Order: sequence, then C-alpha cells, then structure tokens
Amino acid sequence: MSRSHCGAPRVGRALVVAFGLSCVLASQAQILPELRRSALDNDPAVAGALAQWRAAEQRVVQAQAGFGPVAGVALNKNETRYNEAPEYELRRYSAKQATLQITQPLLRTALWPALEAAQAQLAQAQAALDQARAESTVRLLEAGFDLLKARDTLTLIEAQRIAAEEQMASARRSFTIGRATIVDVREAEAKIDTVAAQTIAAQADLDLRQQLLAEQVGRPAPELLDRGLSGDTLPQLDSAALLVWIAEAQLHSPQLQQAQQALLTAEAEVRKAWQGHAPTADLSYTYTQSADTGTVTSLLPRRGDTSQVGVNVNIPLFASGATQAKVKETMALRDKAQTDVDAARRSVQIGVRQSFSIALGAVGLARGLETATRSLEVAMQANRRGYEVGMKVNADVLEAQTKIFESRRELSRARYDSWLNFIKLKTFAGRLSDADIDQLDALLLALPPSTPRGRAPPREVRP
Repeated sequence: MSRSHCGAPRVGRALVVAFGLSCVLASQAQILPELRRSALDNDPAVAGALAQWRAAEQRVVQAQAGFGPVAGVALNKNETRYNEAPEYELRRYSAKQATLQITQPLLRTALWPALEAAQAQLAQAQAALDQARAESTVRLLEAGFDLLKARDTLTLIEAQRIAAEEQMASARRSFTIGRATIVDVREAEAKIDTVAAQTIAAQADLDLRQQLLAEQVGRPAPELLDRGLSGDTLPQLDSAALLVWIAEAQLHSPQLQQAQQALLTAEAEVRKAWQGHAPTADLSYTYTQSADTGTVTSLLPRRGDTSQVGVNVNIPLFASGATQAKVKETMALRDKAQTDVDAARRSVQIGVRQSFSIALGAVGLARGLETATRSLEVAMQANRRGYEVGMKVNADVLEAQTKIFESRRELSRARYDSWLNFIKLKTFAGRLSDADIDQLDALLLALPPSTPRGRAPPREVRP
C-alpha cells in the first residue's frame, strides 16, 4: 500500500518533467533550417544543378580513363561450303577464332587538356549547384518573410480595429453627455468600416502568401506563423565596408566562379585542339586462339595460338584544314568565355552594391521608424487625453491612431527587408552558410497566444 502512495508522486513528477522537456524542445525547434531542407528537396532548379554536377563528375572519370589501358575480346566463327571443279564435290569446313587485344596509350598529348577541361567543368557544376541552393534559400526566405509581413499587417489591423472600437465607445459616451457631436460617432463608424475592408484584403493576402510558401516547400508551413522577428537585433552593416564586400564577392561569388571555370574549360579546349597536329603512340598486345576443320587447300584440321606485341605510331599529315578550323573555333569560344567572365564580374559588383545599399537603407529605416513609432505613441496618448478634456476632436484621435499603426506596419516590413537584403548580400558575395540561417532562425521568437495567425473575419459595430 505504501508503495502505491510513494509511486504516484514519482509518476506525476516524471510526467511533469517529460512535459516540460517536450515544451523546451518544441521552443528550440529550428523552423527555418527544416523549411530550407524541404525547399531544397522540392526545388527543380536545385535538382537540375545536382544532376548536372553528377554528369560532370562522370566526365572527369571518363577523362582519367583515357590514360589507362583498353582491353577487348573478339570472337569469330564461320561455316564454309566449297565446290571444287571438275567433279564439284561439296566440301564443308568451319573455323573459330578468339582474339584478346590490349592497348596502352604511350603518347597522347590531348589527354591532359581533356582532363583539365573535365575538372574545370566539375568545378563549374559545383559552383552552379551552390548558386542554385543559395537562390533557393533566398526565395524561401522571401516567401517566408512575405508571409510574416502579411501576418503582422493583419495583426496590426486587428489592433487598429480594437482601438477604433474603443474610440467609438468614447465618442458615444461624449455624445450622450453632450460633449461631442454625432459627427464624432459617424467618423468612428467610418473608421471601423475602413478597417474592416482592410482586414478582408489583409486576410486574402495572408492566404495567398501561405499558398505560395506551401508550393515552394512542398507542404503547408503553419508553424512559421507562430514566430515573429525580434526587433532588438538588426544586421550589422558598416557603410564604409562596401569595398570589402565587393572583394569577397570577387573571390567567392558562385556566379563569377562559374564564368571563370568556363573560361578555364575553353582554354583547355584550345590546347586540346592544338594537339590535333601532334603524333600519337600506343603499345598494343594481341593474343589469338584459332581452330578449323580444314581449308580450301587442306583437308587436315588445325589449331594454334598467336601472340603479338607492337607499338603503333600515328603522325597526322593533312586533314583538309579541319584541325586548323577546330583550333580557330575553340579560340573564338575562349574569347566568348572571357567576355562572360567580365560580364559576370560586373553583374556581381552591381548586385553587391544594390543589396548593400538596400540592406543599409532598410536598417536605417527600421531604426528611424523605431524612434518615430515611439513619438507617435506619445502623440496618440496626447490626442486621446485632449479629446477627453474637449481640446481635440475625434478626427484627430483617429488620425493619430492611423499614423501609429502605419508606422508599426512599416517598421515590421523594414526589419524583414533588412534581414532579407542582408542574406541577398551574402548570397552575392558567396558567404551564405548554414550558420546564417541558424542565426536568423534564432531571431524568430514565439508569439503570444493572442496574436492572430489565420483567418479573422472583420466585425461590424453599429449604434
């Protein structure tokens, strides 16, 4: 009996500990990394780049195989019928032959540039895969942040509706005691109707953003709606560090690396084409087993083995201009690859400058809106107190409410835009890593349970 009484509290404490541990694990769950993995698995561009990388990897294997020996077996069997004059007596005999041939290249100067070209193509495919993954991550963050911005807009509109209802109640009380006119009440009603229409539009936008994110991830992602970006942390950007970012992009940008590797491939193809004038030498070994039941000149069966070792040398003399044309073709393609490198370098520099300027501007805007929002909150409280003592009209209070909620909405957008463009900047510079996604996920904090996360139809209030 005593054991049952002592065991029950232990079981209860174990359940409490297990529940608390599950809550902690749920709060520590990384949403963005999980969504990123799903988006990468569901992105056809990433799948195509991965297939291209696998194909380039096999081209390297093929180029390496050119240095090794090649072996082949040939089997031959035939039946012969022979009629010899003047009797035309029919004779039948058969022959069988098996030949093993092994060839080892001794001098093939075109193999080295072919291997260099294959290795450059593999590096180019790796850079393309890195870029595809980075662009997929940016698209995921853009879709996720658009969803959170739509959620925040709906949340702020709901808060504005509540504030407008409270102001309408205050206007009614003032009208009842004769301190306000019916115009104040009608203005509050009009404001509520406006907010109701805005709520419908915001809910439709939120539904659309949820569908777009679900298509990109491959499944609905309602868990993201339970998070909100912390406003205490913004990207650390120094206005004088633009040249540093450009230098980083010159070294690590996947877009620029693709163009550079394509140039290396083109240069290797030029060297390979030049080797069309070079002689080649191969070491060959042949082993043959043969057997027959007779020949045209012999009625006796034969059986024998033959082995042969030799060196085959081939010296090109004339190809009707094909070799020179191939060289000129590869040189033209090399010049085109060089222009692609210059264009890629320019594109990367422009992308870094634009992302840097937009991210820096968004950070500055967010910090400015934080100060402006606090000032508007003070102004709204002053307008509300002024209305209560008869120094302000209802329109002033409603206008102050509209300004503060618009400022809060713009502040929310500026915070998301600052981080999104900071991630784009890192993508252009080739510095985006898993640690950046983990850091951004840590800034997405759990929202209070009262925050609207889905459909919230507007409510109409009438006197």
